[in-house]
Amino acid sequence: MTERLTVTLAPAEGAIVRVLGLVERRGYVLRGLSMKEKADSASLVIDVEPRDGSRRTPVLAQQLARLIDVRAVSLATRDAGSLA
Repeated sequence: MTERLTVTLAPAEGAIVRVLGLVERRGYVLRGLSMKEKADSASLVIDVEPRDGSRRTPVLAQQLARLIDVRAVSLATRDAGSLA
């Protein structure tokens, strides 16, 4: 099942690389990515799918929230058929 994470972060050097690196190292496949940037923040919308059933996306969201420059993380579960 694909799940969507919305990550709000400070537009700092290396912030996006840290977020995407953590997602990959924690056993998730990146299925989609979009970004919106404002003067003082950026918002990443990431569609991820766990590589195996033992991965828990709420745990990934908590780990992302601990990264430097990450301000907020929200999680929404999506059906694979509803991804556009």
